Amino acid sequence: MDAAELIGRYAAGERDFPKADLREADLQNANLEGINLKEANLVDANLSCANLSNANLYYANLLRINLSKANLEGANLYHANLDDADLSRIKLRDANLSHANLRATDLSFAFLTYANLSSANLRDANLNGASLRGANIYSASINHADLNNVDFSGADLRSAWLNDSNLTDANLSRANLEKANLNGADLTNVDFIRANLVSTSLNKANLTNANLSSAIVRDSSLKDANLTNVQIDEKTKLDPALRETILSSASLSTGNLTETESSEAEISEQNSLEIAKVSNQGINAPYQWNNLYFRSKTEIKIAQALDRAGVLFYPNCKARLNSSTGRENRESDFLVFWEGKWGILEIDGEPWHPPSRTVQDHERDRLFKIHGIRIVEHYDATRSWNDADVVVQEFLEILKQA
Repeated sequence: MDAAELIGRYAAGERDFPKADLREADLQNANLEGINLKEANLVDANLSCANLSNANLYYANLLRINLSKANLEGANLYHANLDDADLSRIKLRDANLSHANLRATDLSFAFLTYANLSSANLRDANLNGASLRGANIYSASINHADLNNVDFSGADLRSAWLNDSNLTDANLSRANLEKANLNGADLTNVDFIRANLVSTSLNKANLTNANLSSAIVRDSSLKDANLTNVQIDEKTKLDPALRETILSSASLSTGNLTETESSEAEISEQNSLEIAKVSNQGINAPYQWNNLYFRSKTEIKIAQALDRAGVLFYPNCKARLNSSTGRENRESDFLVFWEGKWGILEIDGEPWHPPSRTVQDHERDRLFKIHGIRIVEHYDATRSWNDADVVVQEFLEILKQA
């Protein structure tokens, strides 16, 4: 079967094409939503920018396939062979990739939120900048992979293998890494806030500048690990020996503690004093860029994009204004001045902007508008992470036309 025949039969209403031979087929931009290609042969095929949402590719052979920028949200790729494939910027939200072979696959800037990658093989894969927020990655093999700037927030990585992988600047906040293997991994600047690292193997891992605030690190192995400037706080749960090691070798977010006997009250007091010394933005922020403080790495991405755009902006600064109950302090993510106009850019979906706070956020937006700031735009955190420059340019265009 060739591409023309497949498209014709699909257009006529046919959906079932199990075991179809579509080697080297050119199906760029094709709309094949809901198609059944179970056990099909798509070796060297080109489906870039195609729509395969909710498609069935169970046990399909997709060796070296080009699926860049394609939409496979909700697709079934159970046990599919995607070895050496191009899946850059693909959409795989809620897709089933359990037991799939993704060895040496290009998944850079891919969107895999809530995808099922349990027991998948991603050895030597490139996931630079990808989003795997809330994904099921249980027992997957991701050894020797490029995981730089990957968003693993809330992901299930129990018993996963990430040995010798590069996770520099990755977001593992709230991730479950129980019994995971990260031996020899580069974890520089990784966000482990509220992560579960119980019985995790981190031998010879580089945790320089990693943030373990409110994380649980118990019964874990960190033999020969680099703990330089690791950040912990009073809510970090550590084995006593590990706490002593970190306190003696790391720069803590709780202040320069030198004795493990410091009480929680003393830690809290030191923390408040330290924050007061370093931050004039009114926030307790764990991240710093250009002497400015941010609550997340996504905020830093937007700040860098605003910087590249050459605009005046104030990140995470509190304002004093009138409300129905009197004078109040209210804070915006980014207050931006552009071509004679003020606007506010907000990042939604982060821990401090959950759906439960929608009413409060709308009330705050209303107050800002009453005080003359007419443009308050909200952007999804995942989109802000993956396309910061696009988000900023879109916001500036809206502000310009206001």
